[in-house]
Amino acid sequence: MADETTRTAAARTGAAVGEAKALVKGIALLDALLTAPGGITLAELARATGVAKPTAHRLLATLLDAGLARPLDDGRYALGPRCLTLGAGFADGLDLRREALPALRELAEETGETCHLGVLAGSEVVYIEKVDSRHAVRMQSRVGSTQPALSTSLGRALLAHADAATVEAALAAGVVARTPRTTTDPAAVRALLARVRERGYAVDDVENEPGVRCVGAPIVDHEGRTVAALSVSGPEIRVTEAEVERLAVLVRAAARTVSRALGAA
Repeated sequence: MADETTRTAAARTGAAVGEAKALVKGIALLDALLTAPGGITLAELARATGVAKPTAHRLLATLLDAGLARPLDDGRYALGPRCLTLGAGFADGLDLRREALPALRELAEETGETCHLGVLAGSEVVYIEKVDSRHAVRMQSRVGSTQPALSTSLGRALLAHADAATVEAALAAGVVARTPRTTTDPAAVRALLARVRERGYAVDDVENEPGVRCVGAPIVDHEGRTVAALSVSGPEIRVTEAEVERLAVLVRAAARTVSRALGAA
């Protein structure tokens, strides 16, 4: 009786392992289909994934039945319509604040400074989440408050990837000299945004609040749209000019982490 029970358990374990391996191979096929929007043959699928052709054929049939793959007229295969349904379901279930908060907390822990998550609202940035600095001297802000987009690192990170009409509307609203260092000339602002696009991060060099320097980076979603930005903010005595480059690496990494959580490639 004990031997029979052992054999049954072993058989179940073996079946589970086999199913798991098949699932991994099926996912590999989907990944290969994803990289070939114009279609791909069965032989190409097998070569791209390292899956034996008979196995690839069997798994592809399952994907076809599930609507996860579809045949094309020329004998190739592409992703199926159910992928769109799954993608839409994934997007509908996303909560930007929830997805960003772990990365925001980690960034605050790494830097010791206040970290913000913000979205663009016209010519302003709205703080939708924050994690405070562990230091007694810190930037004073609150969730729900707004700041001018053109003088903040969050706003610049967002506007650098916005369409021209959005940027021009923000410029038309006027750039207020929040500190003696604020960049207010429209041509200089456009050049500044171009540099942000090139290097992947933005700096508020004590331009929005006296004594405070910030570094921000954009967050993109599964469609490649810039939907938010996050930043590190602190007193210029700690967030020095020499620190900006180091913080930029951390901020960009955190932004990429959130972007991947939102489905970005």
